[in-house]
Amino acid sequence: MRIKSPVFVCTSRWILAGIFVYAGVAKIVSPVDFSDSIASFALLPRGLIPWVALGLPPFEILAGICIVSGFQRRPALLGLTGLAAVFLLALGAAMIRGISVDCGCFGSSTPSVYSTWIAFGRDLLIFAVAGMLYRHEAKKI
Repeated sequence: MRIKSPVFVCTSRWILAGIFVYAGVAKIVSPVDFSDSIASFALLPRGLIPWVALGLPPFEILAGICIVSGFQRRPALLGLTGLAAVFLLALGAAMIRGISVDCGCFGSSTPSVYSTWIAFGRDLLIFAVAGMLYRHEAKKI
């Protein structure tokens, strides 16, 4: 399915980029809180958590900038689609195991089952939009 509205595509790009730039900045400001959020999922070895906590935010910011600027937009969209898929899998694994987690997406918050479901729904929407934009970019080639 081809997206025919350039306004929709442009608006979607800006919103998606804004979400990831904002999320990246929020995580950079509080790396310890973000590390704690990652640890709450109980999926990664302890030694890997600091690397993810320090590496993920710059990636999110850079990918957001690429989406808006047009520089390497398609790889950035692919990266964010994959990242959203990883977030969905991590949240789904936590929900299946009955763990209420603070996803750490936009800074720290109090974990609850309700907030985990909201984060899952939000990430599902982000995954769909990023994937749609990636497919749109792929069809331009």
